[in-house]
Amino acid sequence: MKYGLLFAILLLFATGCGQGDPARHPMMLKGDQYRKEGNFELAEKFYLKFVEQRPDSALGHRTLATLYDESLADPAAALYHYNMFLRLDPHSPDRELIEGYRRLARAKLLRALTREELPTPPDDELAMLRKENKVLRDRLDSLKRLLLNQQRAIAQLKSAAAAPQLPLVPQVPGERSYTVQPGDTPGKIARQFYGSANKYRIIMEANNLGSSTGLRVGQVLKIPASE
Repeated sequence: MKYGLLFAILLLFATGCGQGDPARHPMMLKGDQYRKEGNFELAEKFYLKFVEQRPDSALGHRTLATLYDESLADPAAALYHYNMFLRLDPHSPDRELIEGYRRLARAKLLRALTREELPTPPDDELAMLRKENKVLRDRLDSLKRLLLNQQRAIAQLKSAAAAPQLPLVPQVPGERSYTVQPGDTPGKIARQFYGSANKYRIIMEANNLGSSTGLRVGQVLKIPASE
């Protein structure tokens, strides 16, 4: 009778301590022991058993969060338990610290997700994609060249339209005309039409040129027949 009463008292005492102080719960104490020994998988097992019994324990979720974050490299699980801690104990004096840990866990999770390799397509599909890419690239280059040529043609048309139109000089029978080019002189033009630069005065008189410097590029000259 005495032993039965003593066992009941001890059981009641252990249960009361576990409910009153989560840190003294047998499952938490066992998890802490394995964590100190570096056996993180066993520590996780006992912490999870505690949280199953006490799902409303902020301390249990905080302990699991730090275990997943610091020792088991599981940022997704750490993020979940950080969130649970903040939900169960929103006025914790450590709230700001835990929110910082939560942000770091979220960043770790994002990095882990972005490092996952995309599946490599089969060789035949990859070759087909490369071929299609080359065809598209060649077509794009062709369109670029066509556009460039069209832009040049438009620019030339605009330039020609903007150039002043010199009045046409009426011709007499046997008379020819010539448009002045860059570098032309009366002597050079006379040599071209008459075979001698000395006949430049014929051109000057026919076009009322006071001097050889009166020529303008684009000017249309009358070239009389040679005497």
